[in-house]
Amino acid sequence: MIPRVIVALMATAAALLAQTVTIVNTGSTNTSGFQIAVEKSGKAQYRQRRGAPQKLEKKIPAALAKRLYKDVKAARPLPALPAPYCVKSASFGTRTYIDFGSEESPDLSCGDAGDARLRDLIRDVDEIVALFRNGSLPGE
Repeated sequence: MIPRVIVALMATAAALLAQTVTIVNTGSTNTSGFQIAVEKSGKAQYRQRRGAPQKLEKKIPAALAKRLYKDVKAARPLPALPAPYCVKSASFGTRTYIDFGSEESPDLSCGDAGDARLRDLIRDVDEIVALFRNGSLPGE
């Protein structure tokens, strides 16, 4: 019995270590949206969500990757974060959120509502997206 419990705990721990933080922008009727999967190592992959498949890989600064993972861990459980309300167009509105395992953050494009955890996640996401935007994204 005990060895099974240990094996199960080890498998769970390994799965948690292997999780990747993914930044998701849903896009809208006139923008394709994107996903940026960030590994703990700093390896990051940008993928367009619609249209012709386009990918771009980068190594983001290790300190930024480390901070992102630290901030995600501090903010968990992500669905329990405050979800500030913001008005968006049904056709042109987008959502930007963090996906981590089975957890999804509130829309980070709606501000932080005075919550330091949301503020930290927004800062991390903005910095990572800027690294890709400044690197001439495919299709832009």
